[in-house]
Amino acid sequence: MLLFSCAAQADRCRRTASWRHIADWQEFESRFGGFSPRRPWLLGRLRALVELAATSGELRRVFIWGSFVTGKPAPRDLDILLIMSEGFEVDRLAAPAQAVFDSTRARLLFESDVFWARASIGDEVLDLWLNTYQTSRTFQKRGIVELVLP
Repeated sequence: MLLFSCAAQADRCRRTASWRHIADWQEFESRFGGFSPRRPWLLGRLRALVELAATSGELRRVFIWGSFVTGKPAPRDLDILLIMSEGFEVDRLAAPAQAVFDSTRARLLFESDVFWARASIGDEVLDLWLNTYQTSRTFQKRGIVELVLP
């Protein structure tokens, strides 16, 4: 069940498709950061992860899906897709930021399954990926939130 609903202010949160929602940090935190002690902790992990990814100056988009964007009181982890600029290279990052792009380290440090791609994949491929992530293991549709970057 998707808990996220768009606020009346279209510039702060707008529904772009039946499955994708766009929200800034404040809206995202108010919708998903509470309910249980686990949620604020995971939200802190998400914030740290996004801040590290942004240190490159090449982070373009962030998508979150899975149990964290539902009413589940204690989600196990975060499921995240980062879209980086076309020229992004992990090797150019400082060591702490490289952890975001290493699946094993990201799981251990951020309790997150992090997927990433360069913006050069294009909108058509991105939509195919998001459609795949939107589908649960039981083939039910679920929501995806795009986090607006500052």
